[in-house]
Amino acid sequence: MRYPSLRDGATVATTAHLWRWTIDLTTGTISEAQLDDHPGEFPRIDDRLAGLPAEFGHATAAPVPELPQCDPDESRAAIHRYDLRGSSVASHYFAPGGFPGEAAFAPADDRPGGPGWLMTYVYDASTDPSDLVILDADHLTQEPVATIHLPRRVPAGFHGSWLADA
Repeated sequence: MRYPSLRDGATVATTAHLWRWTIDLTTGTISEAQLDDHPGEFPRIDDRLAGLPAEFGHATAAPVPELPQCDPDESRAAIHRYDLRGSSVASHYFAPGGFPGEAAFAPADDRPGGPGWLMTYVYDASTDPSDLVILDADHLTQEPVATIHLPRRVPAGFHGSWLADA
């Protein structure tokens, strides 16, 4: 995610958007391109592909009150899944008042970049506790595969990773 600017180097002055940087190790050049207009944060891929080409990535998006919303869905928080080769995006929008955190990818098999699930904690502002929501990464627009109600709130900004049983 790229911010157009940071006021003092620490204070976020605006929203971030998804960009791609390509580093050519032969020529020593770097190219960049914005991939999407959705504001977002916490970009992730299948962790087994860190440092390698990835076909899919995802990011968490919260509505930005100062920005006009073109689509009614965009006034709700979402997880966006990007086809990084085909430039398309699929989105799972949460109910009003639901705020997802960073989504970790849990693979369904041994193929890096293959099928799996996106797992995120979703804070419910109307009731105060959080849910662990599990989404089918390949069918993100569908209802969650599972929702596990937790007795307490998971703090905003909580980060996690998926580690398979060895």
